[in-house]
Amino acid sequence: MNRNSSASFSTDADSNSSAEKVGIVSRIRTFIKTIFGSNDDTPRGIQERKDMYWILLAVTHRKLRMEAQQKQQHLSSGNNKDQLTWNNESKEEIKQYMEEAVSYLDEQTDISEMPLRRLRQEIQSRLEPQIIQLLNVACDVEEDMILRHNNNAAVNKDDDDDENYEFSDAEATEYREILLQEYDRICKLLANTNASDATQYYKLKKGAIETLLQYFDWMPQSTDEPKPPTDEEDYVDDFGFYPNRSEAEIVSAMRYYHVRNIVRSHRVRTLPTIDTKTETSMDVNKDGHYTYSILPFKSTISNAGRGVFIDGFAPAGTLLSFFPGKVWPKEHLMTASLQTQMQFSQNDPRNQLSMRYDDILIDSRQSPYTVVKNLWAAGHIVNHPPPPIKSTMSAEEASESNDDQSSKDNDESSNPTYHFQPRQGPNCVTVPINFTEGLFTDQNDRLREYIPNEYELPPKSWAKDVFEKEKVVMHGMGLIALRDLKDEELFYDYRMSPNENAKGSLYPSWYYVWDVDAAANRWSTDDE
Repeated sequence: MNRNSSASFSTDADSNSSAEKVGIVSRIRTFIKTIFGSNDDTPRGIQERKDMYWILLAVTHRKLRMEAQQKQQHLSSGNNKDQLTWNNESKEEIKQYMEEAVSYLDEQTDISEMPLRRLRQEIQSRLEPQIIQLLNVACDVEEDMILRHNNNAAVNKDDDDDENYEFSDAEATEYREILLQEYDRICKLLANTNASDATQYYKLKKGAIETLLQYFDWMPQSTDEPKPPTDEEDYVDDFGFYPNRSEAEIVSAMRYYHVRNIVRSHRVRTLPTIDTKTETSMDVNKDGHYTYSILPFKSTISNAGRGVFIDGFAPAGTLLSFFPGKVWPKEHLMTASLQTQMQFSQNDPRNQLSMRYDDILIDSRQSPYTVVKNLWAAGHIVNHPPPPIKSTMSAEEASESNDDQSSKDNDESSNPTYHFQPRQGPNCVTVPINFTEGLFTDQNDRLREYIPNEYELPPKSWAKDVFEKEKVVMHGMGLIALRDLKDEELFYDYRMSPNENAKGSLYPSWYYVWDVDAAANRWSTDDE
């Protein structure tokens, strides 16, 4: 699981023939292991097994917590429909669910004996309810938006241009009301929260909504006028957009879609379209409303451009997002031309080439940031976590402030002792996803168009028969929450492949290696 996959390709034209033969033999051996589902005891295989276990544990733990939440919510009453609720849990309860999850994986499954191919299939099986749920939500929200737009277009018959980036009078009235509801909600949250992580997000969202209310002249007269935007060319707004560098037509289009994206996020939390009696309803409150959405805003990392934020609450083990883009099956990567390999290794300025452990590549370099059909297709915008900030709190204090992140002592002999501050590092992790034929039966057939991927070259028929337990419509990748998340920016470890040919550092100056051993194992070539 990585961001940059250039190390998977041999692009050194000066390599001698013997080295090339070793590379070919290594690839063939790995290929055969994949075909027959053998246990992979190489560093890379061991690392994949570790990653897969933690994902399975998180998803299993989430399921147990969700079932308990559902029981409590069915017994409770009188909740506000506009308030997404999550009943408080004690540390003892969460620990008990974790023990039950560990016991289930260790005693009721043969997970320790599963070959890697079986492990991938097990994760796929556990994630399928969440995959369908996200696709259904994306479809319901988009169809609702289209229906409303078409109804308004029928009223405004003189407006035949779908690309004028203007709202009808009815849309403008409705969307203004939604933005004002979101604005009021975020102002109340800002006034009542002391959580620094959430405060950052609330300020960004508040500023972003103010930008739209000003642009469309929707700001109520009774509201204090926000500070006007600067005319400086390098000004970046709260969407991570440079309005002063763009033509007026581009700014108009971006503001149009900025409004639509916030409205869609609002719809996710208010459309009562989910059957709360089914297993796939584990992320809804008692009124059938989804408990979170995701939105792109300016990253909290300085000079990082856009980032992706969770709007609402999702427990650890939740599927948060998909990676959009072109998909390269492994058999085509193995036979890719030198020109294609060079293009992969040298033309990825935003680090949007992502490799699955089974050597399937997701190329998100041409995927949009703002104009998206599937609102969950934003994995390619999620940033790598910045380097840790050190504090002088004791190890005990650091542990108590965040039970999810272990404290690390850089120098035990130094005084004061430094520890990582809480809430730092990756809060989600990549996971391979297969959109299988079984997911799209009966009424779910409508969800096919919300798969955010397409093949650059389709898989060869023999490869599909060998590698997959079930017919795969499309290979993909997603992000899973590593801990409970609420109103904060998403980060995952890119686990970038080192540039062995680079002069100086193996990585870009901004990149921090959060897990040295995992990175070394992931890109190990010791598979002889």
